[in-house]
Amino acid sequence: VAPPEGLARFATGAMHSLVVRADAPPMPTRLIHDGAGDSTTLTAMKGDLVIVNLWATWCAPCMEEMPTLGALQRRYDPARVHIVAVNLDDDGDRDKAKQELTKLSQGALALYTDSSRGVLFDIDTDGMPVTIFYKNGREIARLAGGADWASPEASALVDAALQAP
Repeated sequence: VAPPEGLARFATGAMHSLVVRADAPPMPTRLIHDGAGDSTTLTAMKGDLVIVNLWATWCAPCMEEMPTLGALQRRYDPARVHIVAVNLDDDGDRDKAKQELTKLSQGALALYTDSSRGVLFDIDTDGMPVTIFYKNGREIARLAGGADWASPEASALVDAALQAP
């Protein structure tokens, strides 16, 4: 059996659940909201690599991985790697989500919300947390389930994704 090629070769260790889809779906265009409640879209996010993480305060694995996502964002220039944490709690829990995200990411991640949870369907996932890598508006990899984003494996994946076409 030939070893995996491309980003699939990083599906080991902390990144063992990494999946590279052959159909490379585009980034969803559904309206989400920033921390101030203003409408925006994922396609409006800037960065050479946009990493979207779907999470909720009631999701234990989501909360567990959030400090490592914050550490990953601090490691990279946001103009190169932009981590977009999209919270799926109800609108009434927006303040709680903002407080938790600020605390857990040590202020490295901004709050985005989609209380309709429609983005879950747009990206075709069964649950949370899920983290999707987008480059040039197309998905290049995803990881379902919690992960240690501060691990050497995660940094190696991000470095390779930055170099990918």
